[in-house]
Amino acid sequence: MDEKRKEYDHLKEQLKKALDEKKEQEQEWDSIQQEIFDKETDYLSGNSSSQYGTIVKGFDGFGKHTHDSSNAFSDKDRIFSLSSALFVKQQEGIQEDE
Repeated sequence: MDEKRKEYDHLKEQLKKALDEKKEQEQEWDSIQQEIFDKETDYLSGNSSSQYGTIVKGFDGFGKHTHDSSNAFSDKDRIFSLSSALFVKQQEGIQEDE
């Protein structure tokens, strides 16, 4: 009986470590997804790119001499951050049932 208790305690400790590691990885994944979203927002809004366009929206303003800074974009323009269904749900405030 003592040996079974030791095995149980060992398995319980392994499970606890695995759950802690899973939680850390999920937090890291959330952080990476948020970083992708933020960088994509920055790129699409024109803060880090040319005022003439982006690879997503095109470069229609490249040959024009106007400096229209209205780089409006919609969620349809998001290529990377909306590719994760879980991230989209998190952004909408919907919690996935665990």
